[in-house]
Amino acid sequence: MSSVAPLTFQPGQIVLNKYEIIRQLGSGQFGDVFHVVNRNLGRESALKLVRVANPVEHRAVVEAQAQSLCGHDHVVKVLTADVFDGAVLIEMEYLDGGSLADRLQQEFVPVIETIGYMKQILFALEHAHNRGIVHRDVKPGNIMLTGGIARLSDFGTVIHPKSGVSVTDMFYRPHASPEAFNNREFSPASDVFAAGMTLLRAVNNMTGWDAVLGSAGWPALVKEGKLANQIGFADHVPSKLKRIIRKATNPIVGERYPTAAALRQELERLRPARRWIRLNDNEWTCIFQGREERAIFQPGIKPSVEYTIGGRRHRKDCQSYRTEREARTRLADLVARSTLA
Repeated sequence: MSSVAPLTFQPGQIVLNKYEIIRQLGSGQFGDVFHVVNRNLGRESALKLVRVANPVEHRAVVEAQAQSLCGHDHVVKVLTADVFDGAVLIEMEYLDGGSLADRLQQEFVPVIETIGYMKQILFALEHAHNRGIVHRDVKPGNIMLTGGIARLSDFGTVIHPKSGVSVTDMFYRPHASPEAFNNREFSPASDVFAAGMTLLRAVNNMTGWDAVLGSAGWPALVKEGKLANQIGFADHVPSKLKRIIRKATNPIVGERYPTAAALRQELERLRPARRWIRLNDNEWTCIFQGREERAIFQPGIKPSVEYTIGGRRHRKDCQSYRTEREARTRLADLVARSTLA
């Protein structure tokens, strides 16, 4: 038995005589994740500690799923699984770009990049669904990034609806569709709903998710499928993308995209144009057709919006407004309308 205190690791500790703990990467509803070095094989890995009622059974299912899902470009590879102190340790490939949740906390993620990430994740969900696996934990924290590539992680809560086999009764409740939350009915369509919630949070560049979960009313909103409506959209989100997200998060199963492929194909029909980056509350910038474009809010007695292309004013989009609110609305609308072609 390891001398490490049960269910917690510290930097420098050695676990199972092979994993050297470097640092903790994250902590969530279903377990903790650590950056480790597998000293037996000389490789860096991510090690997830999962607390479950039956660790031996959980390990067997995780290994079976790893075999089923291995080799897909947009799925984080599971390398091995061990039982440790009444928990399961899952060794996965280590991706140094962190998660989408990490990036959203650190900087503004352009809408066009988010769309690209989600198309990749939907490919991963297609791959899983085609093998009878429903993920049940799609969220920004389980989308790992490296070099512009997105990979879906953490299949520790999956279920096989046809067989009824699951590794745990847990699922990510804030992103659950009404049929999943209320009746425990899981299907590819419930993963689509969770993907829609993930896309909503990402295009909004939400950094206050903990505040949403800190409110007493969120379970009732999830139960009725109204959490997405309650969150709403940031003003810079294009209208075409809003329609797609509304359909993906429709509380009625029959009015939602039925498969990950259907949602991905809808996103692929969008035509990206400008990769707008929000520098601050007053200024946006992008490079389009080799020239820098800027959209800037100018405060004053008559608040205005300045739009420049290659350093020159684009008079059509440079206007003054009666109120600051009107000017800011115009600024966001300009960004939203020009993000997609």
